[in-house]
Amino acid sequence: MTTSNLIVALVDAHPKAILLLYSARKLAREKGYRWRIVHVERTDTVRGSDEGAEERLRRLFTLAEQMGAEVQQIQAETLERGLQQLIDVEKAVLDTIVIGITKKKGRFASLWERSQRVRATRLARHYAGVEVVPLGGATYKRQFRWPVRRQQWVHFIYAFMAVGVAYLVAAALEEVLPPALFRINIQNISVLFMTACAFTAGRYGLLPGLVAAVLSAMIYNYYYVPPIRSLELLTVTKGLSMALFFLAAVLISIFTGRARLHGERSAQRQRSTEVLFMLYRIASNAFSRQQALEVLQQKLAEMLHIEVAFFLPRLMQADTIEAAVPADLVLDERDRRALETCWSEIKTTGLASPSHTLASWRFKPMVTPSGIIGIFAVRPRAGSILEPWQAGLLAGIADQTAIIIEHLELTRSMESARLNEEREKLRTMLLSSVSHDLKTPLAGIMGALRVHRSVGERLTPEARADLLNDALEEAQRLDSFITNILDMTRLESGEINFRPDWHDMQGVVQQVVKRMQHRLHTRRLTVVPCEQAIEVLMDDTMTEQILQNLLDNACKYTAPDVEITITIIICEKRGVCCAVRDTGTGIPEDKLASVFDKYARLQKKDSQVAGTGLGLAISKAVMEAQGGSICAENHPDGGAVFTFCFPQWRPVEAHEPHKE
Repeated sequence: MTTSNLIVALVDAHPKAILLLYSARKLAREKGYRWRIVHVERTDTVRGSDEGAEERLRRLFTLAEQMGAEVQQIQAETLERGLQQLIDVEKAVLDTIVIGITKKKGRFASLWERSQRVRATRLARHYAGVEVVPLGGATYKRQFRWPVRRQQWVHFIYAFMAVGVAYLVAAALEEVLPPALFRINIQNISVLFMTACAFTAGRYGLLPGLVAAVLSAMIYNYYYVPPIRSLELLTVTKGLSMALFFLAAVLISIFTGRARLHGERSAQRQRSTEVLFMLYRIASNAFSRQQALEVLQQKLAEMLHIEVAFFLPRLMQADTIEAAVPADLVLDERDRRALETCWSEIKTTGLASPSHTLASWRFKPMVTPSGIIGIFAVRPRAGSILEPWQAGLLAGIADQTAIIIEHLELTRSMESARLNEEREKLRTMLLSSVSHDLKTPLAGIMGALRVHRSVGERLTPEARADLLNDALEEAQRLDSFITNILDMTRLESGEINFRPDWHDMQGVVQQVVKRMQHRLHTRRLTVVPCEQAIEVLMDDTMTEQILQNLLDNACKYTAPDVEITITIIICEKRGVCCAVRDTGTGIPEDKLASVFDKYARLQKKDSQVAGTGLGLAISKAVMEAQGGSICAENHPDGGAVFTFCFPQWRPVEAHEPHKE
């Protein structure tokens, strides 16, 4: 057993416990020690209280083993006793103990948990070095706060103005109403001033509301409570009246200010929900990491009114971090140090954090179970501050962004692997085609020529002509195979430029039949022309290739002396259609849906008819590129029918396109 020193990380099911793994591994690498994660399974914890705890622990143990750590579980009544068991066994080699501390307070269970961690930390300090890692919680000091918000000096001016408006309205009533009536309603003047207090507190916050309450009490006392124009409280009645007025004004200001604060918090929660929903939409719609980060940076800056930046490691230099979005961001020396500390130590640094507090940016590591993948940075805009409520939201944004980036990278890797697998599959198919299907016609050509060279002089003229015809037919078939392979490559790369023009379909058919007469000499070919002279908008060269592929397909899958029919008709819905029918065995019903798939032919056995399986796939691609269509079906009387249609045509006498 090794006697090297040991780094120990005490872990539990806390969602941020992964930070303990990174801290322990970092210490172990710096000192060259082995490291271990230890989970104390306590009997004072109710099993099943957290349904996801066991799953998080399993993932944590798996990740630790992948990172090279030892994994140990200890059963004990408390965390402190479990730690004592570990110390009793490993005291001789124990170097550093990494413990996580949360700052969350407010519940008895949380206080009890925190006290156990504090006692365990004190115990560990007697036997080894201790590194405390914060696992989340507030980054601001908790203080008692009145329901106030950040004020501006102009808000207090508005408080004076609101009270002034209330006084002017009261003075106007005094001038307009008769003296007797005004004396009866003078008590209602207090409502005007209370309304001013409520408006100020609701619009500008508690402190301006309290200022308005004090000012209203003074004006009301001076102008409307006897003795008039005096602030002295000469009688108990006046003192009681003023105390009640002031108390009512203050209470109205407080409760109105609280309502305002609750409204702001509701708006903050709504904004947080909108931000998280926006993150979900970006995760669903983004196609790349850069696109997702650019959209996130723009949307977060608009919604939270802060400056946002993302930093990612350099390509081929994982230890160096640089600005990704915006790419031209330049940090000063303090911010750069805070960024590097955040990256190397995997902890929050910068503004409103325990580390590098003089920095103007706040840096938050984006951590996933696979490790740290980047840094999320924010900075308040000029004239604003980073609100405490935003700290938790920004931490959630950093975690969600890390998940989004990891998901996009995983999707890209899977897509790349799928494409590589598909390329390898197609390459294998193509090699199989070249090695077998292309070799078959080549062997026929070579055999015919060898026979002609060896015994050609002893053969009859008819036999020599048959040998040459066979060689020519095989050469045409070989040429067709190679042409199909090249055409499919050009179609997939987008190198084919279609040149549609008005052409006679009958002329295209005749040209193909003339070219393939050697291939068709053993078949009975019938061409049924269109009833009227028409022209079709098409690329004649590529259309000839389609017809040649269909005729070649008919020859391969029909016996000699069978009938092949080419029919040109005008269809009301599909335009001008050219149908190629053979009288062979037809297409199996389960193959009709995939007959135009690329390399579908290669799925057949070698003993069957040779071919690259590209002819029909090329025909479909060419027709779709020209705005047409092609389909395959079985004829009721036997055989297969391939029909391709062009939507635009015109009679020969006319010169305007007729669309059906």
